[in-house]
Amino acid sequence: MREQEIKLANVKKSCSTTGKVAKVLGVLMAVIAVVMLVGGIVMLACKSNINSSIKTEEVSGKVVAHVFSENGTELFSLEQVEDMGKHGILGMFNVVGILMYKGMAAEAFAVTFFSTAVTIAILAGIFIIIMKVFKLIENSDSPFNGDVMKKLKTAFIIITVYTFFAVGLGAAALAGVVFWSMYCILDYGYVLQKESDETL
Repeated sequence: MREQEIKLANVKKSCSTTGKVAKVLGVLMAVIAVVMLVGGIVMLACKSNINSSIKTEEVSGKVVAHVFSENGTELFSLEQVEDMGKHGILGMFNVVGILMYKGMAAEAFAVTFFSTAVTIAILAGIFIIIMKVFKLIENSDSPFNGDVMKKLKTAFIIITVYTFFAVGLGAAALAGVVFWSMYCILDYGYVLQKESDETL
């Protein structure tokens, strides 16, 4: 019996550590999302200055942005700016490339900031759900209870949907199958735990 108590204490300690790490990561992601949101708002607020200092041209089928100083000297150029918007929530649309091609650089950067903010905010939410799951496990006598199963199902669904938008259908299908398998195993443990509790 003593050995089981030691194992249970170690599991609770691991859950506590994992919950704290998930909380720190969730808060960090939330702060980054707010910074990205503010960055997008700043881009829109200063769009006339930004758009007047950035000129775009098409070179070999790619949009290249040239950034100029106030006196007209070219500071640097951004090549392949069309690829900037191909990551995150808006990854399947070439919104950034279209806006850059039309000379709307500030709006293109704002879209990039906003889509990144949404992506990171979803990650923050996932980490917060994970934190709550581990907190529940830490504070309960068994990891197999209804509240844990509900939170796990929510986390698995959100992660699978996020994977679809961030990576693609193949990765989302793989994540969905893996998470569903894990959920079924844990759900089976939950059913056995309920039966065991009812027989005692």
